[in-house]
Amino acid sequence: MPAIRGKIDLPFLMLKSSSPLGLRRLRKAVYFAPVLLLLAVVSVSGVPFAHAQSLGGWSSNGWVTSGSVYDLTGNANLTQGQALVTGHDYNMTLKVTVPNTSTSTPQFQVSINTLLQPAKSPSVFWTLHTLAYPGYNRTSFNPVLKTVTFNYVQGTVRLSAYFEVPGNFTIPVGKYATPSGNGTITLHIPQNGVIFVSIVPVGSTSTGYFSAPVQDQTIQAFLNQYNQTANLVPSGKIPSVYSSFVNPILNESQALNKLGLPDQGTTLLGALIPSAFPTPPNSSLQTYLLIGLAVAVILVVLLAVMMMRSRGRSGYSTSLIGEVQKDLAVLEVTAAKYDRAMADKLKSLRAKLSDTS
Repeated sequence: MPAIRGKIDLPFLMLKSSSPLGLRRLRKAVYFAPVLLLLAVVSVSGVPFAHAQSLGGWSSNGWVTSGSVYDLTGNANLTQGQALVTGHDYNMTLKVTVPNTSTSTPQFQVSINTLLQPAKSPSVFWTLHTLAYPGYNRTSFNPVLKTVTFNYVQGTVRLSAYFEVPGNFTIPVGKYATPSGNGTITLHIPQNGVIFVSIVPVGSTSTGYFSAPVQDQTIQAFLNQYNQTANLVPSGKIPSVYSSFVNPILNESQALNKLGLPDQGTTLLGALIPSAFPTPPNSSLQTYLLIGLAVAVILVVLLAVMMMRSRGRSGYSTSLIGEVQKDLAVLEVTAAKYDRAMADKLKSLRAKLSDTS
């Protein structure tokens, strides 16, 4: 039996990530040095990480011919391909079609992923809906166990699995290196192709399974924020003249999410506030100055976040802050020729940088 369980357990959960990859930087040309300097703080904080693969949908394989999922916590049916969310209880109903009756293999087992937890209600893992299935044996079907056994008889089995996706299902711990030493960081990596239920004839290999993607609430919060933010320029809430600045920020937030850092991606998106983008002036030079000011506002927010998360790198960050302050001072002098309020804002930003150093 241990060998059988090993065949079931091994493929259940695999972190869908590939080769290590450092945080990429903005690749578009930017006119202001503070952008590159502050992005350096981001890149130092997170190398190396692994890219998470994009999520796929549901998969009914082999004997499992169909499946549906109901979110017991959210009280809603999931649409085809929708990701399950950590911390939620689910009812997964499957149709299992046994193609033939076997005389050499007397039984088959239906097993739930061993990493899943019992649902709060009901207090069982399984409910059988087809009591008339000829392979059903009341004595070998124990609904409180993660594995139930049937006689290997041709026919159709319909049953439901009840479980909770644990909160740490998508949260591995990543390691990174800095000039001052090594550290760890909690990642949020969506899982693709997680096998929730597997069917294995006794003494044989798997004949079917049902798989689906898994996300956590931090990932979903990022996705919701991203969808809202990506619509700011098309909806006119941010003038289209700023699209060359907004789009790289959207791309960077996606990169952070793929690296397992959706909370940092959400923070970056949250800095794109429509009211911070004034109506563009006619002068192209003033337009560049306004864009530079918006860049500085957003990156000051990023810097504050990174300073809180990077206490061990304060010396390195302080030198970067000094360079940023010098560039802001130059921009302040230029801005004073066109807009006194803009120059005052830049001066205020330099003061905020001093407070973080």
